[in-house]
Amino acid sequence: METQALERPADLTIWRTAPVPALLAQPARYRTLREAIEAAAGALADPAKQPWIITEDGEVLSPNWIRTYLN
Repeated sequence: METQALERPADLTIWRTAPVPALLAQPARYRTLREAIEAAAGALADPAKQPWIITEDGEVLSPNWIRTYLN
């Protein structure tokens, strides 16, 4: 991923996995991908939440991608 992509807007959607999955999850818009990743990091602390990010370029970043990036 380009360093420039980290400064572009991104959408974060957090899906709930337990005890009952949410019917709809609304994405939140972040000014930068960095901010979306930071918010996703907080969600990863809860095993019932699965954060997914869609970048301005249309890339879909899974919870595993986010974990790997943070480590």
